[in-house]
Amino acid sequence: MPRLPVLRRRSLWLLALTLVACARPAVPATAEAPPPTVEPATPTPPRLAELVFPAPYADVAREVIDLRGWIAPSILAEAGLLDDAVRVPSFTPQAVTALDARAQAALDALTAPTLGDPTIDATIDRRWLQANAALTLHQLRVERRWEHRPAEWLETTAYTLIAHATMAPERPELIDDLAALLPGMVAEMEAVCTAPTRRDVTTAVELIEGIVALLEAADSATRQEAIAALEAYATALESSEVERQDYRVIGAEAYAWRLEHAMLLPWTPDELLALAERDLAEVQAAMEALPERAPHEPDAELLVQVETFDQAAFLATYDDAVAQNLATLRTLDLVTIPDDLPPMRARETPAAIVPLSGNGGSMNPPPLFGPARVGWWNVERYEPDWTVEKRTAILLRSAQQRTHWFGPYAVHEGVPGHHLQLSLARRIANPIRTILTDFSSVEGWGLYAEQLFWEHGGMGETTDAEWYMLRSYRGRIRRIFYDVNAEMERWTLQEAAEWRAGQEGVEVDRDVLRAIQWPTQLIGYYAGKRQILDLREEVRAQQGEAYSERAFHDALLAEGLIPLSLVREKLLGSPVEP
Repeated sequence: MPRLPVLRRRSLWLLALTLVACARPAVPATAEAPPPTVEPATPTPPRLAELVFPAPYADVAREVIDLRGWIAPSILAEAGLLDDAVRVPSFTPQAVTALDARAQAALDALTAPTLGDPTIDATIDRRWLQANAALTLHQLRVERRWEHRPAEWLETTAYTLIAHATMAPERPELIDDLAALLPGMVAEMEAVCTAPTRRDVTTAVELIEGIVALLEAADSATRQEAIAALEAYATALESSEVERQDYRVIGAEAYAWRLEHAMLLPWTPDELLALAERDLAEVQAAMEALPERAPHEPDAELLVQVETFDQAAFLATYDDAVAQNLATLRTLDLVTIPDDLPPMRARETPAAIVPLSGNGGSMNPPPLFGPARVGWWNVERYEPDWTVEKRTAILLRSAQQRTHWFGPYAVHEGVPGHHLQLSLARRIANPIRTILTDFSSVEGWGLYAEQLFWEHGGMGETTDAEWYMLRSYRGRIRRIFYDVNAEMERWTLQEAAEWRAGQEGVEVDRDVLRAIQWPTQLIGYYAGKRQILDLREEVRAQQGEAYSERAFHDALLAEGLIPLSLVREKLLGSPVEP
């Protein structure tokens, strides 16, 4: 299908953009109704300079977080540090030199022997700060992705704008202030990003469309100037006759470095592949041993609901799934759930997210700092012209979520998955453990939560529930193969897509593209879950009859969003290597 010009496509994206909650339908009486959100009329925004960090790392921790916030300002925005996030990344030679010097100084300070008594908690903090400082240097010196990837600027800008619009709708000046920086950012991109690949251009144009749709939500001269600059850049990218490389990866050496030094994984890429191959065979065998699943059929009541199915009813299917799972979770002795857990609501995926994460399948948690806000489940966009069959299928998956793929999905994004984990992170006093996030810890918990909820009867006792839980796990294990092999240049993207689909000639889909958009992100699901399962057995063996599943999960989540190798050393009482 031919691509529409930017100005015509923009109106389509705007229709898809939903950033503020619309009127919500009542949660069905069978589900637990989430508590209302209470926010002050004029919340006082927190600042990075005001956060309390543990001694002896307060100054260097603040510096490392600020450095990460210059590489990706959305790190600050999504934590709720909205004023600090009114910035755009810069990768001019002068900016890179300055960031490099700061990161090296931070790393030097973290390796100096004068920072105090190395308690296990202090040493864990030091290790995690070292990993983040080292990752900053690696991105600046080795990966240098801004040379070919406009999304190094655009992606984090899109997420920052979404955070501003979502968390502080009462402060539109934040978006205006950020918009004022965008023409200069675009000029820098034109000068610095000299070799964008074909796939990077496609992603950049789609991101610009989403950003423009967000900026158009309010009219001002500042926003119009930003829109004009962004659209001119998109047009220049699309109209260029320069022959472009299809895509670029960070390469085998850099990929292996990330696993060891940034993610602190206990495996090399090849060791991870071997583990994945073993577990994939076991999961596949377990699925094949289960009886064939019965087809899902709608009853008369559901067919009546199809007739009045609209956007509100569509979003309510997601809200109801979270509410049902929360009500069930409160009956299980698996994890401590605070009474004031912030609510989670479904919204159509903001347009600026779609080019990277796809149409649905993500969430934005309550911010770590500031007033308790709603957590958002970003779901597929509602289409008024959906067929009766499509509407019936959506209502059916909601009504029978415990025996449907929708069940593990709701657990993963909601409770006891991401929403619970990331809401609990608000209670952790140490910002080192929450702002600096290890995605294998986060995604690993989400995937582990699917199995955990099923193991303890949260999905019922049917073999259908087990099959869909295993199917979800299988899909995440399979990601190991195309992420590792594509980034290490053993497979082309096309070969990875064909392996994933099991047939030749298929298009490279968004899931495979994530291998080049976010190096090592796809392995986080399986790598994280595998570590949690192993740690659970180690803790169980160490504690014997005193072992408590609830105590284990409480202790795990209390350590924050740091690599699970560091959590392991804390929970087992093992010495942490300085």
